[in-house]
Amino acid sequence: MIFIFPIVSALLFPVVTLDSNMVKAKGFHIRGFATNSDDPFVQRQFLRPDTSIYYGADDYDDLMRKELKKFSKTSHLVLNAENYLSAMETIYQFPGQFDDRDIEFDGFVYHDETTKKTQLFVLRFGIIHCVADSGVYGLLTEFPDNPHLANDEWIHVKGKLSTIYYQPYNATIPYVKVKSWHKIGEPKEPYVFRKYDQ
Repeated sequence: MIFIFPIVSALLFPVVTLDSNMVKAKGFHIRGFATNSDDPFVQRQFLRPDTSIYYGADDYDDLMRKELKKFSKTSHLVLNAENYLSAMETIYQFPGQFDDRDIEFDGFVYHDETTKKTQLFVLRFGIIHCVADSGVYGLLTEFPDNPHLANDEWIHVKGKLSTIYYQPYNATIPYVKVKSWHKIGEPKEPYVFRKYDQ
């Protein structure tokens, strides 16, 4: 009986697709802004990755300073599956430190009612520590012209980092002024995982 349940479950229950419908259902928030739950794990579904729940204040500050030092060594940030979440967390933690810095990364497109025609979010699903803190992480992007991209299309973007006051979140957030982009296929592993240096 124990062996039959997983097989029956796999055959009868639908596979959950990771796409913009999941983003719309889960939503994403900026740290410190309203949520409908007191559960700290629910509050961790951010546009911005946040590992501070797993550290004391001083240890978290030390970690972020170490990450800042690592990512400050280059004038051109190339985000990949290995460094995506740590880079995103560092960019959100120290947005002014990355002003006018070149950046490139992959993600899927997400529009909502808050974005203009020339704006969209480029996102990845990520896991920081465990499935309970999985979320949607990435950056707002601004294109010179309407890119005519649909939700869930995967793209590679290159541009310059800056900050913008984003009225829907009532917060200043980092964003990318896009210089170039192209469509790509969805990666075999759409999730990214938080890596920690030893």
